[in-house]
Amino acid sequence: MATKKIEREQWESYFNQWDKKYREGQVPKRKVQIEIVNQDLGDQVETHWQELVGLSYDPKDDVFEVAAERHDHLIHKPTEIYVEEENGDLKVVEVIQWDGTKNIISFKFE
Repeated sequence: MATKKIEREQWESYFNQWDKKYREGQVPKRKVQIEIVNQDLGDQVETHWQELVGLSYDPKDDVFEVAAERHDHLIHKPTEIYVEEENGDLKVVEVIQWDGTKNIISFKFE
């Protein structure tokens, strides 16, 4: 797997393109787990393997969104985004917030 940093000016287009492919069935459906790593709170799993609905970044509100079947996870003021890809598809997305909190978004294929 290759890990790469997505530059801020590419966030919206990168995730819009991937989300479009996902919704159109061009990439496999998957479940998502969201893990939050924070120096004060430690390591906590917020969402356990729910059906992924979509991913997006809104530059106007500076919010990264992970929409799952029963949970909508919003990450305000992200500063960095890294992705792990395999064969051109997402395996893991790591979003770092302004306060250093890491949001690790992992995928499991159905």
